[in-house]
Amino acid sequence: MTTILTEMSSRLDQYLLCSTLLQPGSLKTPYSRYTTVHFVAPEDHEPIDAIVDERQSQITDLTHEIKRVQMLCQKLRAVETKLKEGRTRVQESQRFHRALMSPIRRLSPEILAEIFCHCLPENPPIPHAKTIPLVLTRVCQRWRSIAMATPQLWSSLTIPIRQVVNDEYRLQYDTWMARAKSVPLVLVVENIYHIDPLMITPCLLDWLRRLFNRCCDFFWRGYFMAGLLTGSCVMELLERLKIYYFERSGSPSIDIDSNASRLRSVSLSLPNNADSIDRITLPWSQLTGLDMYGVELRWADIFRLFEICTCLQGANFSLPYEDDLQAVIPGSVINHSLKLLAIDAWVSRLGGLLFDALVLPSLEELEIAFHHPDDDRWPHTQFTSFLTRSGRPLKKLEVCGKNSVSDYLSEYRALLPSCTFKIL
Repeated sequence: MTTILTEMSSRLDQYLLCSTLLQPGSLKTPYSRYTTVHFVAPEDHEPIDAIVDERQSQITDLTHEIKRVQMLCQKLRAVETKLKEGRTRVQESQRFHRALMSPIRRLSPEILAEIFCHCLPENPPIPHAKTIPLVLTRVCQRWRSIAMATPQLWSSLTIPIRQVVNDEYRLQYDTWMARAKSVPLVLVVENIYHIDPLMITPCLLDWLRRLFNRCCDFFWRGYFMAGLLTGSCVMELLERLKIYYFERSGSPSIDIDSNASRLRSVSLSLPNNADSIDRITLPWSQLTGLDMYGVELRWADIFRLFEICTCLQGANFSLPYEDDLQAVIPGSVINHSLKLLAIDAWVSRLGGLLFDALVLPSLEELEIAFHHPDDDRWPHTQFTSFLTRSGRPLKKLEVCGKNSVSDYLSEYRALLPSCTFKIL
């Protein structure tokens, strides 16, 4: 083919040389200067007619040659198109074979599986063909085999209750979780839509309890479901529990005290009408983390939690605004393990009551936020007494919404020389 194209190119060069002969010579005639003449003498008619006939012959010859060149160009364009198509196929083949040698194809299945796990979204996904991990099974046979054989990819998911009231959906979720094998589950259950109570069958409750028994991390979000988190619900693998109940969820009841021996971290967001922990039974004494932000418990319940959570290292509370507590016995509430405490309060008086009551000899970090726009008083006296009773262990103090605390910073720096202060 190259020889043919070379020969064609050589002949084309020859043609270009010859084509100069095809170009008409000088087109000037004795009459070319008559551009402004509007009268031709009778004796000039015949010579001019001869010139016109000659020009017509030249036009015919050039038109014929143009058609031949156009036909040749059309054939060359067809050849060009085929050559480009061939080049595209060769490039695709090159990319394919180059990809065969790409670094990712040299990775072992174990390393590739680890990479897959790092692709998982931060929050457990609702199963979908276009998201991790299902999308990994659609890349190639090797990736599919590795993904299907990696239990960690299938151990986290979000389950909408409005789907699993249907038996068919429960079967699909069972198929998904079977791929997790014995890996503990990270599970989010969403009950965010009002569902006919008749659809909450004993079969559905039993199915959910079986899932809970496989969970190390469980998050319930939505409306309370009666009879679910009770003593019959075994959670032997559970380490972290997060419950966010919607408003108007009724008075929720939780009883998993004796069935969650590994539980260490709990986050509860309860309806406003659930202002007591009397209906909540958890293994309080083994908890190391407790988040009750936004839950307006009674003072008695807050003090009780400080006392019964004997292993607590981090806690977050919202102080009750409408409780009628006026005074406490200084130093009456002691917790020896707490290292980090975050407090959300409406007015200074509430912070003062808390500081009056507490003794926290292990406390290293304190974060407290106030929200009343017209109350800028800082409970200085109660705070310094709290520091003295606790042995001044504080290493970090963060105060939000109380600029008046700045008036006492020099005194606090003297009391707490190794403490850092942040006033927002």
